[in-house]
Amino acid sequence: MRRHVVALVLMGIIIVVLAVALASVGTQVDKMRLNRSDLELDIGDLQAEIDALEEESDALRAERDALKAQSDEQLKEMQQLKTEVEQARTQTAPPESTAP
Repeated sequence: MRRHVVALVLMGIIIVVLAVALASVGTQVDKMRLNRSDLELDIGDLQAEIDALEEESDALRAERDALKAQSDEQLKEMQQLKTEVEQARTQTAPPESTAP
């Protein structure tokens, strides 16, 4: 009878230890799930930020291209005006006199 009591006590202790271990594992699993959820939210936020930065980058590229085209056009106009001014100067310049 004493052996049965000792065996039951040992089995009770083992059951309690297993229950505590199972509870600990369950708590760790719950923490991992929470961390995973937090990471998924962070990933969503980061993806949204990346998308916004890509849109801003595209807009800046388009603006840069437009400014470059405008600058090139103005440069052409300036070169054309320079050519016209030089032609006007040569047409209205007095003939060079030959020195004796």
